[in-house]
Amino acid sequence: MKNKLLALVAIIGIGVIGLQSFKNIDTDEYTPVTTENNVAGNLWDGYTDWYKITKDAPNTGDPTGFIEKRHDGKKAYREIYINDIGKAVNLGSAPYKYPEGTIVVKETYKNKEAWEKKGKKVLTIMIKQADGTSPETGDWGYVMGAKGKLSTGTSKWAKFCSGCHVFAASKDYVFMSSDFMKTLE
Repeated sequence: MKNKLLALVAIIGIGVIGLQSFKNIDTDEYTPVTTENNVAGNLWDGYTDWYKITKDAPNTGDPTGFIEKRHDGKKAYREIYINDIGKAVNLGSAPYKYPEGTIVVKETYKNKEAWEKKGKKVLTIMIKQADGTSPETGDWGYVMGAKGKLSTGTSKWAKFCSGCHVFAASKDYVFMSSDFMKTLE
């Protein structure tokens, strides 16, 4: 009886540990995205010092035809930044293949007034994963909000984001490249 009770307690303990590992999967709880080299903060800290794809002309309207109501819709103003890891690819031409560790950050402002005042903004972030890590999303992970968590594979947000980004598969799932921005001039 005592051995059965110990076995039951062990099974319950292992189950609790297993559930604890996955507790953040479908919650809004803050889980910072980090690596061994950046355990103190988010990988996108300081992103405004990165290369600004949108330069002095924020993305607004629906130039890709996929915005609809996403990213605050057609009236929103969006500033887009990319880290040094992906900058050279973004500045180049097809074929696009972003290296692991590329991070794209999009600031979305509800309207022109909010953008001019640099008021309230929403961040959405794309992080390129290792090849084969998330084939469902072209190996991109998506983060909703500055304190969001990484969503990959078939998770809710990964499916939501990649549902549109798949239309930019020929540009490795990134709509806004410097090439694309030139077409808007």
